[in-house]
Amino acid sequence: METALITGANGFIGSHLACELVRRGYMVYGVHRSHNSKNEEYMKYVQEGKIVIFYGSVSDIDTNTIPNVDYVYHIAGKVSAWGKLDEFRGINLGGTRNFLEYAKRCNVKCFTYLSSVAVYGFYGYKQLEEDGEKRPFNNPYSLSKLETENYVSKYARENNLPYVIIRPGNVYGEYDFTSSHEVYDLIKKEKMIICGSGKYESCWVYVKNLVEAIILTSQNMDARNTDYNVADGNTNLIDYLTKVALAFNVRPRFTKVPAPLAKLTAILIEGFYKLFRIKDAPLITKFTVYQNLADYSFSTRKLEATGYKRLYSEDEGIKRTVEYFKQL
Repeated sequence: METALITGANGFIGSHLACELVRRGYMVYGVHRSHNSKNEEYMKYVQEGKIVIFYGSVSDIDTNTIPNVDYVYHIAGKVSAWGKLDEFRGINLGGTRNFLEYAKRCNVKCFTYLSSVAVYGFYGYKQLEEDGEKRPFNNPYSLSKLETENYVSKYARENNLPYVIIRPGNVYGEYDFTSSHEVYDLIKKEKMIICGSGKYESCWVYVKNLVEAIILTSQNMDARNTDYNVADGNTNLIDYLTKVALAFNVRPRFTKVPAPLAKLTAILIEGFYKLFRIKDAPLITKFTVYQNLADYSFSTRKLEATGYKRLYSEDEGIKRTVEYFKQL
């Protein structure tokens, strides 16, 4: 039986990955801080002993207490549009260092790092490929992700450690309470606000398609030691949100805020939060606004060359996600 370790295994993406690996016959070890997961299937596998949990922060957990595995999937990280760079670096870079050393000690078949297309920045990209310039937005999340990517590839090359870097687009799906739930709830209530026209291309990826890409690239020897964009296609914001509305059987009704006003509002709000040293993330940030005011789409040609094929269309992914949120 092959074995895999997943950091952030109880989270949105990590729990989907863990469950799929269990279904494929893997013994899975999960690392996370809390005892529960929104994913009911994940908790079922934990109770059955098919997933064994090790509790702790990725940046300081003693990996010597974790058995050796064949694959490491490093999913955990600090994800936010707000915060201090040192905090992001401590978790995103520090945690990655910890598990790279663990992976080296285990002599794993592949170390997979989950990054983000945010490392490219928001400069009006259409079908940008992996070798495109990385100019991340001046945001601690984006900056720490690119720094960690560079560290992973350098460490892996120097230590002859097989690796894969995955850059997903905007991930959505069942059990997503980081972004999808809020957006889908606003659409259902016909209260969704859009910055600008909503006509710019963007990139979404249904979580089960992302999981397929993660597993395929890690297991395919010819696909390792490089990076991949992962997206389901390139639909503009209005079209995507309209599909969600129709799946809820509500009117696709959206309030549009002119781009200059949206940018100014984000700048003023961020300035206020910084002036008064407010730690909580504001509802609107430059990061969340600017990514919707330029084309933001990425080529998946490199991924498809590995033999990857989407398991679900965008329409199917949206339908499955809506059906899940209807049940809550």
